[in-house]
Amino acid sequence: MICTAFNTKFNTALDVAILIAGTLSFAGACVLLIAPLLTKHWSRRWLRVRLGAISRKATAMTSPTTNPLPTPQAITDFLDAIARDVRSGFSLASSFVQCSDQQLDDNHWSQPVAQQCLRGVVLADALVECALPTWTPEIRFASRTLAVASAGGAGVAPALEHSASVLREQQGLMLDRDVQAAQAQLSTKVLTWLPIAVFAWIAITDPIARMFLLSTPVGMCCVATGITLNVSGRKWMSHVVDNISV
Repeated sequence: MICTAFNTKFNTALDVAILIAGTLSFAGACVLLIAPLLTKHWSRRWLRVRLGAISRKATAMTSPTTNPLPTPQAITDFLDAIARDVRSGFSLASSFVQCSDQQLDDNHWSQPVAQQCLRGVVLADALVECALPTWTPEIRFASRTLAVASAGGAGVAPALEHSASVLREQQGLMLDRDVQAAQAQLSTKVLTWLPIAVFAWIAITDPIARMFLLSTPVGMCCVATGITLNVSGRKWMSHVVDNISV
Protein backbone atom coordinates (compact mmCIF):
# COMPACT_ATOMS: atom_id res chain seq x y z
CA MET A 1 0.00 0.00 0.00
CA ILE A 2 2.77 2.41 0.93
CA CYS A 3 4.66 1.61 -2.27
CA THR A 4 1.53 2.07 -4.34
CA ALA A 5 0.77 5.45 -2.77
CA PHE A 6 4.39 6.51 -3.19
CA ASN A 7 4.38 5.48 -6.86
CA THR A 8 1.12 7.35 -7.41
CA LYS A 9 2.49 10.56 -5.88
CA PHE A 10 5.75 10.15 -7.74
CA ASN A 11 3.95 9.70 -11.06
CA THR A 12 1.77 12.72 -10.35
CA ALA A 13 4.80 14.87 -9.49
CA LEU A 14 6.57 13.61 -12.59
CA ASP A 15 3.57 14.50 -14.77
CA VAL A 16 3.44 17.98 -13.27
CA ALA A 17 7.19 18.44 -13.83
CA ILE A 18 6.89 17.26 -17.43
CA LEU A 19 3.92 19.60 -17.97
CA ILE A 20 5.84 22.57 -16.57
CA ALA A 21 8.94 21.73 -18.60
CA GLY A 22 6.86 21.32 -21.75
CA THR A 23 5.07 24.60 -21.14
CA LEU A 24 8.34 26.47 -20.64
CA SER A 25 9.84 24.82 -23.71
CA PHE A 26 6.83 25.79 -25.80
CA ALA A 27 6.94 29.36 -24.47
CA GLY A 28 10.65 29.64 -25.29
CA ALA A 29 10.07 28.26 -28.77
CA CYS A 30 7.29 30.79 -29.35
CA VAL A 31 9.55 33.63 -28.24
CA LEU A 32 12.38 32.46 -30.51
CA LEU A 33 10.05 32.10 -33.49
CA ILE A 34 7.73 35.10 -33.03
CA ALA A 35 10.11 37.77 -31.68
CA PRO A 36 12.27 38.14 -34.87
CA LEU A 37 9.16 38.37 -37.07
CA LEU A 38 7.52 40.98 -34.86
CA THR A 39 10.78 42.92 -34.57
CA LYS A 40 11.09 43.06 -38.35
CA HIS A 41 7.46 44.11 -38.66
CA TRP A 42 7.73 46.94 -36.14
CA SER A 43 11.07 48.09 -37.54
CA ARG A 44 9.59 48.42 -41.01
CA ARG A 45 6.56 50.20 -39.63
CA TRP A 46 8.74 52.60 -37.67
CA LEU A 47 10.79 53.39 -40.79
CA ARG A 48 7.66 54.06 -42.82
CA VAL A 49 6.36 56.41 -40.17
CA ARG A 50 9.67 58.24 -39.89
CA LEU A 51 9.96 58.71 -43.64
CA GLY A 52 6.58 60.36 -43.55
CA ALA A 53 4.97 58.29 -46.27
CA ILE A 54 1.88 57.52 -44.22
CA SER A 55 1.45 61.06 -42.90
CA ARG A 56 1.91 62.65 -46.31
CA LYS A 57 -0.61 60.30 -47.87
CA ALA A 58 -3.13 60.99 -45.12
CA THR A 59 -2.63 64.75 -45.45
CA ALA A 60 -3.08 64.62 -49.23
CA MET A 61 -6.29 62.57 -48.88
CA THR A 62 -7.90 64.58 -46.09
CA SER A 63 -6.87 68.14 -47.00
CA PRO A 64 -5.34 68.39 -50.50
CA THR A 65 -5.35 72.20 -50.42
CA THR A 66 -3.58 72.56 -47.07
CA ASN A 67 0.01 73.79 -47.24
CA PRO A 68 2.33 71.24 -45.60
CA LEU A 69 4.61 72.56 -42.88
CA PRO A 70 8.35 71.93 -43.10
CA THR A 71 9.92 69.11 -41.17
CA PRO A 72 12.28 69.79 -38.23
CA GLN A 73 15.19 68.70 -40.45
CA ALA A 74 14.26 71.37 -43.01
CA ILE A 75 14.18 74.03 -40.28
CA THR A 76 17.60 73.05 -38.94
CA ASP A 77 19.03 73.13 -42.47
CA PHE A 78 17.44 76.55 -42.97
CA LEU A 79 19.09 77.92 -39.81
CA ASP A 80 22.45 76.41 -40.77
CA ALA A 81 22.22 78.01 -44.23
CA ILE A 82 21.51 81.44 -42.69
CA ALA A 83 24.45 81.02 -40.31
CA ARG A 84 26.78 80.20 -43.23
CA ASP A 85 25.68 83.32 -45.10
CA VAL A 86 26.13 85.46 -41.99
CA ARG A 87 29.66 84.11 -41.58
CA SER A 88 30.29 84.98 -45.23
CA GLY A 89 29.62 88.65 -44.48
CA PHE A 90 25.93 89.10 -45.29
CA SER A 91 23.53 90.70 -42.88
CA LEU A 92 20.96 88.59 -41.09
CA ALA A 93 18.02 90.02 -43.03
CA SER A 94 19.66 89.54 -46.42
CA SER A 95 20.75 86.02 -45.47
CA PHE A 96 17.20 85.23 -44.42
CA VAL A 97 15.82 86.47 -47.73
CA GLN A 98 18.41 84.58 -49.80
CA CYS A 99 17.90 81.30 -47.94
CA SER A 100 14.14 81.68 -48.15
CA ASP A 101 14.35 82.11 -51.94
CA GLN A 102 16.37 78.90 -52.16
CA GLN A 103 13.60 76.83 -50.56
CA LEU A 104 12.00 74.41 -53.02
CA ASP A 105 8.55 74.69 -51.43
CA ASP A 106 6.62 77.73 -52.66
CA ASN A 107 4.57 77.69 -49.46
CA HIS A 108 7.53 77.80 -47.09
CA TRP A 109 6.83 79.55 -43.81
CA SER A 110 9.71 81.99 -44.24
CA GLN A 111 8.68 83.47 -47.58
CA PRO A 112 5.99 85.84 -46.20
CA VAL A 113 8.58 87.07 -43.70
CA ALA A 114 11.11 87.57 -46.50
CA GLN A 115 8.59 89.59 -48.48
CA GLN A 116 8.07 91.86 -45.49
CA CYS A 117 11.84 92.29 -45.18
CA LEU A 118 12.05 93.30 -48.85
CA ARG A 119 9.49 96.02 -48.13
CA GLY A 120 11.80 97.46 -45.47
CA VAL A 121 10.31 95.89 -42.36
CA VAL A 122 12.76 94.86 -39.65
CA LEU A 123 13.19 91.08 -39.41
CA ALA A 124 11.95 90.89 -35.81
CA ASP A 125 8.80 92.85 -36.66
CA ALA A 126 8.23 90.80 -39.82
CA LEU A 127 8.40 87.58 -37.81
CA VAL A 128 5.81 88.93 -35.37
CA GLU A 129 3.48 90.12 -38.15
CA CYS A 130 3.67 86.87 -40.13
CA ALA A 131 3.32 84.51 -37.17
CA LEU A 132 0.51 81.99 -37.63
CA PRO A 133 -1.29 79.75 -35.13
CA THR A 134 -0.48 76.77 -37.35
CA TRP A 135 3.26 77.16 -36.86
CA THR A 136 4.88 74.14 -35.25
CA PRO A 137 6.96 74.49 -32.04
CA GLU A 138 10.11 74.10 -34.15
CA ILE A 139 9.13 77.06 -36.36
CA ARG A 140 8.30 79.17 -33.31
CA PHE A 141 11.64 78.30 -31.74
CA ALA A 142 13.48 79.25 -34.95
CA SER A 143 11.55 82.52 -35.27
CA ARG A 144 12.36 83.51 -31.67
CA THR A 145 16.02 82.77 -32.30
CA LEU A 146 16.00 84.90 -35.44
CA ALA A 147 14.17 87.72 -33.66
CA VAL A 148 16.73 87.75 -30.84
CA ALA A 149 19.65 87.48 -33.28
CA SER A 150 18.30 90.40 -35.33
CA ALA A 151 19.38 92.72 -32.52
CA GLY A 152 22.92 92.31 -33.88
CA GLY A 153 26.22 91.50 -32.29
CA ALA A 154 29.11 89.16 -32.96
CA GLY A 155 27.30 86.01 -31.89
CA VAL A 156 24.58 85.88 -34.55
CA ALA A 157 25.99 82.89 -36.45
CA PRO A 158 26.86 80.87 -33.30
CA ALA A 159 23.36 81.51 -31.93
CA LEU A 160 21.76 80.20 -35.11
CA GLU A 161 24.06 77.17 -35.20
CA HIS A 162 23.34 76.41 -31.55
CA SER A 163 19.59 76.66 -32.16
CA ALA A 164 19.91 74.29 -35.11
CA SER A 165 21.83 71.82 -32.94
CA VAL A 166 19.14 72.05 -30.25
CA LEU A 167 16.42 71.30 -32.79
CA ARG A 168 18.47 68.42 -34.18
CA GLU A 169 18.93 67.02 -30.67
CA GLN A 170 15.20 67.27 -30.01
CA GLN A 171 14.52 65.42 -33.24
CA GLY A 172 16.93 62.68 -32.18
CA LEU A 173 15.15 62.39 -28.82
CA MET A 174 11.83 62.05 -30.61
CA LEU A 175 13.23 59.27 -32.79
CA ASP A 176 14.60 57.50 -29.70
CA ARG A 177 11.20 57.85 -28.07
CA ASP A 178 9.54 56.22 -31.07
CA VAL A 179 12.04 53.37 -31.01
CA GLN A 180 11.37 52.73 -27.32
CA ALA A 181 7.62 52.90 -27.94
CA ALA A 182 7.92 50.36 -30.76
CA GLN A 183 9.87 48.01 -28.48
CA ALA A 184 7.22 48.38 -25.78
CA GLN A 185 4.48 47.58 -28.28
CA LEU A 186 6.43 44.54 -29.45
CA SER A 187 6.81 43.28 -25.88
CA THR A 188 3.11 43.89 -25.27
CA LYS A 189 2.09 41.84 -28.29
CA VAL A 190 4.41 38.98 -27.35
CA LEU A 191 3.22 38.95 -23.73
CA THR A 192 -0.39 39.11 -24.91
CA TRP A 193 -0.36 36.27 -27.41
CA LEU A 194 2.07 33.95 -25.61
CA PRO A 195 -0.28 33.04 -22.71
CA ILE A 196 -3.09 32.41 -25.19
CA ALA A 197 -0.87 30.07 -27.20
CA VAL A 198 0.24 28.25 -24.05
CA PHE A 199 -3.38 27.91 -22.89
CA ALA A 200 -4.42 26.51 -26.28
CA TRP A 201 -1.51 24.06 -26.27
CA ILE A 202 -2.33 22.84 -22.74
CA ALA A 203 -6.04 22.52 -23.53
CA ILE A 204 -5.28 20.45 -26.62
CA THR A 205 -2.60 18.16 -25.23
CA ASP A 206 -3.78 17.62 -21.63
CA PRO A 207 -7.34 16.29 -21.14
CA ILE A 208 -7.18 16.72 -17.36
CA ALA A 209 -6.15 20.36 -17.62
CA ARG A 210 -8.75 20.96 -20.33
CA MET A 211 -11.49 19.45 -18.15
CA PHE A 212 -10.37 21.53 -15.16
CA LEU A 213 -10.14 24.81 -17.06
CA LEU A 214 -13.29 24.48 -19.16
CA SER A 215 -15.61 22.38 -17.01
CA THR A 216 -15.13 23.49 -13.41
CA PRO A 217 -16.12 26.85 -11.89
CA VAL A 218 -12.64 27.42 -10.49
CA GLY A 219 -11.02 26.70 -13.86
CA MET A 220 -13.40 28.97 -15.75
CA CYS A 221 -12.79 31.68 -13.15
CA CYS A 222 -9.04 31.33 -13.72
CA VAL A 223 -9.52 31.58 -17.50
CA ALA A 224 -11.79 34.63 -17.16
CA THR A 225 -9.35 36.31 -14.77
CA GLY A 226 -6.42 35.64 -17.09
CA ILE A 227 -8.25 37.04 -20.12
CA THR A 228 -9.31 40.14 -18.17
CA LEU A 229 -5.79 40.82 -16.92
CA ASN A 230 -4.38 40.17 -20.39
CA VAL A 231 -6.73 42.63 -22.10
CA SER A 232 -6.34 45.22 -19.32
CA GLY A 233 -2.55 45.03 -19.48
CA ARG A 234 -2.55 45.45 -23.23
CA LYS A 235 -4.84 48.49 -23.09
CA TRP A 236 -2.86 50.02 -20.25
CA MET A 237 0.44 49.59 -22.13
CA SER A 238 -1.08 51.06 -25.29
CA HIS A 239 -2.30 54.05 -23.27
CA VAL A 240 1.15 54.55 -21.74
CA VAL A 241 2.89 54.32 -25.11
CA ASP A 242 0.45 56.71 -26.79
CA ASN A 243 0.99 59.35 -24.10
CA ILE A 244 4.78 59.28 -24.09
CA SER A 245 6.22 62.76 -24.56
CA VAL A 246 9.75 64.08 -24.58
